[in-house]
Amino acid sequence: MLLEKLSSLRESMGWVYGSEDLCILLYSLVKRMRPRIVVELGTGFGVTAAWMAGALRENGGGVIHTYDNGSHFSSEPGIRFVDGLQGPLADSLREMGQDYPAFLQHVFQWAGVENHVVANWQEIGFAEIAQAPAFDGGIDMVFSDFNHSQDSIQALLAAFLPRMAESASIFIDSASTQRLSYLTLEAVVDALNQNKIPRAFIKDRSEQDIDALLRMVQRSRFRLMHLLEACDRAQNSTAWISIEPVDVIPTAATFLH
Repeated sequence: MLLEKLSSLRESMGWVYGSEDLCILLYSLVKRMRPRIVVELGTGFGVTAAWMAGALRENGGGVIHTYDNGSHFSSEPGIRFVDGLQGPLADSLREMGQDYPAFLQHVFQWAGVENHVVANWQEIGFAEIAQAPAFDGGIDMVFSDFNHSQDSIQALLAAFLPRMAESASIFIDSASTQRLSYLTLEAVVDALNQNKIPRAFIKDRSEQDIDALLRMVQRSRFRLMHLLEACDRAQNSTAWISIEPVDVIPTAATFLH
C-alpha cells in the first residue's frame, strides 16, 4: 500500500522537477543506509520527501526535515499545475487552495508518512538551518535541490559539514552536469582530502564552527560521485559526496589562499 501511494505521487508530480527516478534512488539509499536525521533543501511538491520518509517508515525510525519557502506553489505555473492534477489525490489537493503547508501535510498524510516528515515553510538559509537544535546529534544525509551555483555549493558545505555524522552523505541535485558547479565540487573535495579548507568556508564563522569544521576534515575521507541520467533534460544529474571516517588522524588542516 505504501509503495502504491508513493508511486502515485511519483507519476502525478515527480516529473515536475525531474525527480521521478531520483526519488526511487534516494528511497533505496535511505533503506540501505538507515539514517536517523535527513535534511532536504527544496521540498517542491513533496514527492522526494515522501519517498525518503517512506523508506524511514519501513526502516522503523528516522525523520526527514524538509525546507521550502513555497514560492513555486503560489506562482502562476504552480497554480495551473495543481489545478490540472489527475488521480486519487487530485480533488482533495485542489481543496487546499494556495495554502502550501496544508498541501504538503495532506500529501504526507495521504502517503502515510507524516510521522517521519517535518515540513518547514521558510526561506532556505544554509547556516540557520544547519544550526537547528534538532541536528545536534549529527545529520546523516542532506539532499539539496535548491541551488547549485558555485557560491551556493561552498555555502552549503561550509554550513553542513561540521554538523554531519561521522558517516554521512550529501547530495546536490543537477550539479554534476553544470560545468562551474562540477569544477567547484571537484576542486573542493580534492582540497578536503588533502586536509585543506577553502577560505570561503570559514568566512564570518565563529571559532566554534571553524573548530568543528577542522575536526570533520581531519577525521574524514570524502568521495565524490557524479550520478548521471541517460535523459535529455536540464535536471539529469546528482552529485553525491560520501563522508567516511578514517582510522588515522592526519596533520593539522591548512587553509587555501
